[in-house]
Amino acid sequence: MPSRSNNRAAMALLAALSVAIVLYSLLIVQQILLGLLVGVVPWLVYLLVRFVFTLERVATALERLATAQEAPSDRGTETDGGVENSDRTR
Repeated sequence: MPSRSNNRAAMALLAALSVAIVLYSLLIVQQILLGLLVGVVPWLVYLLVRFVFTLERVATALERLATAQEAPSDRGTETDGGVENSDRTR
């Protein structure tokens, strides 16, 4: 997993590149839609990837939780011959 400083540097570079593309398309080419498509689509892909990774982490955590709840604990699982049953047989 990349460190936070590398992640922030990459995000800053992506933001600067997106702003430059939008400004270029607005001022030089004079087609704002093209600049928005080229400048916004990488951000949408980035957000989609982050969303998928987050869902994967949530699913993994839920699987671990379900596995932990299904595993029988060592306490209180005895039903035959325990202290609780000794008073009932008398």
